[in-house]
Amino acid sequence: MVLVEMIAICERVCCSVRGTAMGFRSRGGMTPIGPDPVGNAANVAKALGRATDLVIRKIPGDDCVRGDAAADARDGSSSVRAVVLFLEGLADEEAIRRHIITPLLADAAAAIAHFSAANELSALKSSTHETLETLIDALLEGQVLLFADGCHTGLAFVMPGWSLRPISEPPSEKAIRGPREGFTETLRENIAMVRRWVRDPELRVTKMQIGTRTHTDVAIMYLGDVANPDIVTEVRKRLAAIKIDAILEAGYLEQLITDSRTTLFPLTQATERSDKVTSAILEGRVAIIVDKSASAIIVPTTVNELYQSPEDYYYDFWLGTLLRVIRLIGNNLAIALPGLYIALAAVNSELLPTQLALNIAASRLGVPFPILLEVLLVELTIEIFREAGLRLPSTVAQTLGVVAGVVLGFAAVQISIVSNATLIVSVTTAVASFSGPNFQVGISWRWLKYFMILGGAFMGLFGIVAVGCFIVAHMATLQSFGVSYLAPWAPLQPDALVDAPLRQPLWLKFRRHSTWRTKNRRRMGDTRGEDNP
Repeated sequence: MVLVEMIAICERVCCSVRGTAMGFRSRGGMTPIGPDPVGNAANVAKALGRATDLVIRKIPGDDCVRGDAAADARDGSSSVRAVVLFLEGLADEEAIRRHIITPLLADAAAAIAHFSAANELSALKSSTHETLETLIDALLEGQVLLFADGCHTGLAFVMPGWSLRPISEPPSEKAIRGPREGFTETLRENIAMVRRWVRDPELRVTKMQIGTRTHTDVAIMYLGDVANPDIVTEVRKRLAAIKIDAILEAGYLEQLITDSRTTLFPLTQATERSDKVTSAILEGRVAIIVDKSASAIIVPTTVNELYQSPEDYYYDFWLGTLLRVIRLIGNNLAIALPGLYIALAAVNSELLPTQLALNIAASRLGVPFPILLEVLLVELTIEIFREAGLRLPSTVAQTLGVVAGVVLGFAAVQISIVSNATLIVSVTTAVASFSGPNFQVGISWRWLKYFMILGGAFMGLFGIVAVGCFIVAHMATLQSFGVSYLAPWAPLQPDALVDAPLRQPLWLKFRRHSTWRTKNRRRMGDTRGEDNP
């Protein structure tokens, strides 16, 4: 019997708490559930401020269905056998009607024997709660609540009804070869994607909620027999220490758990690609996945990881190495090229070949601005067009790129606002900034570019070298969850250095890098056997 079975489930739990849970007495700030389903529903509605999207369905008792006159004379709440509550849009209303409402109405109409065989309710994923507060939390997560007459517990059924975005390739991390599935905004789907990659019982998933108002679900994923336990403990400690009202995106957590909150360099690695997260977990790192965010956070990270991609290992050693070298050159050009151009054109022009120096000087004839202001003007214009292109529809953005790159560039040179050389340098810098596999990293390089511009303008090549040394010295002071940011160069780690900047052949990748200080470093052979130092 559906309704009888549901009440029996509740009563089995009630027996252990009946002595302390009768009535509505506050226990340690928690409100026990009373025997009146209508009263329980009223308390839930009151807690939500009489929310208009709260749906309350009352299931009448058998006497009400038969039209018993005595029942009509009694209090309306006493003739209600059960109450169903859910929030519009968060729960599947068709599933609620089919699996809960209809069986309960039929049960109250005396068709008990049929539904006893069908056993509809027991086929649903449900949980039993003893306090009103935990049931309200379940309701806000999109679950369906069920109160029964005379029962001091409530049931919560998982029936998600919100629309889900299909799995697709991340637009900011496109791949030429390899999987094209990226994370969505649903935590359970993202965890399932990683589970499909790593079918290992050692894959650990720990969930917690952060945010006093949003109660955002956050999952920590790592390999229990590989990841460094000190790093895992530190991740949990930092997440548990967060006291904030809302977590709307993974970027919130990045800013709150980072080792240094003033540096320009990202000390955590954000990605939307499931294969990138999987690769990091297999290396012994820790992934943090946030509900309602398509980005995952990987910790710890090093500057070496910022220009690498799992796609490097999908090609052979030679092509993977070439891709890494190209990215490294592109990153350095994005940082140093404008400053180097200013230093050689305005301060240390004697170092240029004579003909090249004359050509640059000739191209600047008629330009009314000093070279520093000219470069900054072009760079600022490119930044504006780049930001506008990101916010516009793709077709409009392409048109904007053509207009900005061809029409405005040609017109600016024709009327001598900027020189040909400056335009070439700035466009090359803009293209080079996109050579990295991660958009967030490109933003950091763009910031460093302006420091190089100022250093080259005021002190020439000496300024470029001085700014470069300052950047390296600053990176040497950074750590990410106890791991040096400059690893494997500082401190020097020869076993990891062979995979940076070159790509180590897979047939030589016997062990995990010492950078992450993993418990088990074996990648080939007996990967679960006792690890040797």
